[in-house]
Amino acid sequence: MESLQLEILPYTSPFSPSQHLSEVSSIKTFYRLILPYLPILRESYFVFSVAIYKEKSKAEHEFAAVEILGPHSSKSVLIVERTPEETACSGTYRTLSSNNLVGAKDTIISLDVLTFDEVARRRSATLLQCFVFDSSPGQGTFPAVDFCHIIASISTYKDSYTLLGSSCYWFAGMVMKMAKECFPVKQTIGNGNIAGRYKGMKIFVPGPGAIRDIMSLYNAKRNEEGSSFKYIIEAVLVITEQRTLGELVPPSQQGGLQPIAGI
Repeated sequence: MESLQLEILPYTSPFSPSQHLSEVSSIKTFYRLILPYLPILRESYFVFSVAIYKEKSKAEHEFAAVEILGPHSSKSVLIVERTPEETACSGTYRTLSSNNLVGAKDTIISLDVLTFDEVARRRSATLLQCFVFDSSPGQGTFPAVDFCHIIASISTYKDSYTLLGSSCYWFAGMVMKMAKECFPVKQTIGNGNIAGRYKGMKIFVPGPGAIRDIMSLYNAKRNEEGSSFKYIIEAVLVITEQRTLGELVPPSQQGGLQPIAGI
């Protein structure tokens, strides 16, 4: 899990399987590794669509998927999802009761597929709802960088798992809710009312308090990204102007901005 490495190669999407995302990786680990690259990726990679799926299994597990478009016609399909820590339930849900609190395992993986239909076949799942965004080159409304901020914020906000609380339904539902709250949806496909249910019983209901708090985390991460980018530019100026690095003030010491807890 912690062995994930990231290397941005020319003409290759940093979100593709070839970028060491072909295996399941922790969202927090992925976010830490991609964080230094976010400023230079902001204008190049955009979210085309975000969708929520339900697996055709007894557990009726739900997960979210995202299509990311980039330069040179690159396209990546990523799955983000939450499951309970395997050590807490021996890889199954059977030992978890409705009020058991265990660690959550939030993961990301890039699939070697091109469409959401292929995702459904690969995971034996049904697409419940899909939000489509404007992803025109140079005019995209939903930068993939912001999707990284969103999933990291959701994972940070609640890092525990309960069947009737912060479960897979909560995580996937929050990904959809935050995407819609943060960026204008061009087209909606499917019915969101059938998501977040187990055997027909509604499990996920997004509370306004949780959305507000996750939005605060998201905004903090965006501010941190901007400060880091400013720091990189200033570092370049320091070197080119042959000034001392001692003149450069790190972002964490500028205006009281502190590193974000939990990441």
